[in-house]
Amino acid sequence: MARRGVKRKAPDLGKLPNTADYSPAVFLRCHNQKEHDEETKIWKCAFEPSLDNPDETTNLLATCGGKTVCIIDVNTQQVLKRFQDTDKNENFYTLAWTTIETANKRKVNVLAVAGEGGAIKLIHPNQLLMYAIIRGHKKYISCLLFHPTLTRLLFSGSKDGFVYLWDIGIPDKAPTSTYVPLLKISLQDSVGDALNLVFSETSGLLIAGAERGCVGWSVADCSTLVPTRRARVIEKVDIVFQHPKSKTTTVDGLIKLPGDLLATKQVGSGEILIWDLAKHVEKQERDCPIEPIIKLKYPQHNVKYLNLGFSNGLLSVGDDQGNLVLYNIKSIIQHHKSEVDENIWEPSKVLDWPNIINCPNTAPRQDLVVNTVAISSSHQFVTGGTDNNLVCIWKREDETTPQAEGD
Repeated sequence: MARRGVKRKAPDLGKLPNTADYSPAVFLRCHNQKEHDEETKIWKCAFEPSLDNPDETTNLLATCGGKTVCIIDVNTQQVLKRFQDTDKNENFYTLAWTTIETANKRKVNVLAVAGEGGAIKLIHPNQLLMYAIIRGHKKYISCLLFHPTLTRLLFSGSKDGFVYLWDIGIPDKAPTSTYVPLLKISLQDSVGDALNLVFSETSGLLIAGAERGCVGWSVADCSTLVPTRRARVIEKVDIVFQHPKSKTTTVDGLIKLPGDLLATKQVGSGEILIWDLAKHVEKQERDCPIEPIIKLKYPQHNVKYLNLGFSNGLLSVGDDQGNLVLYNIKSIIQHHKSEVDENIWEPSKVLDWPNIINCPNTAPRQDLVVNTVAISSSHQFVTGGTDNNLVCIWKREDETTPQAEGD
């Protein structure tokens, strides 16, 4: 305890290793719900996984916003396909990719999307045809997550107060007319809406970043679950990951990193925390204070629902000024130590909102929020989706530049 009248030393600001320079390649307005649409929010974007290597991505980017899902080729900067939902009340908030083995042992990618309509739409990306609808939630769906190895299993978090686990089946077989949840998890009022989900196979925990904190449930028996008329319900959380006090308890940023590390962002904290999940689970405490191995400096604002993006050592997130903030954390992941680092580390790079020549009045910088970020596995492309209907594609300037220092 510090003595009265003695101020604690402010944390030092370290600097992460640099990353390559990026320049704007193209900014697309492809989710128009009306003519001259500058209001539709792009809530989620994600690169398609490679069929041959799940740790690599293709050149195809899926984006969702309004009633629209787009597949964009970031190399050619073309919108290849555009799915428009017929539900007048739909507004897509989330999407997730998975790779499934078909009956003839052929691998295919499937895209799941969901939002205001409360139903999950399963889409063949090649034809961008919706081949199945999963209904069960009573209110909007805010997040989707496929199991990392049991790739037919899909978690969905909803405003109705539940996370459901589904088996989506095989695309080339006739879809079932009714899907039945394998498991139901109660979010309870103490948790609020689940905004992002991650699953740790090492600990068997499903973890949610939510409106009122960050929590986890033990879900180690996924492989043995079968559909029943009355699915098992998990009523209480097993662990509460307590973040430092902030103006709000909302943890809107949550993403899994290699080595069972997690990155979380609490609204208004001005920090992104990276912490070792296994070390916290070992404590066997229900209320477990977060002890980060490193803190990353992030712009101070109170805008909610800004998602983290990560690929091969590069972490990124948007802000409320139209910028993309990049963190080269590869060496931290590879050589992290168990002791807590009190320093706060500056970003590796900030991609500032550019002047858009052909549409100078697109958005005042101070009014522009980047809701979602996705990074290609090669780090050649960093992409973002804004709240004024833009998909922003940034390209690495020098393709011979290493992905990040220390690669």
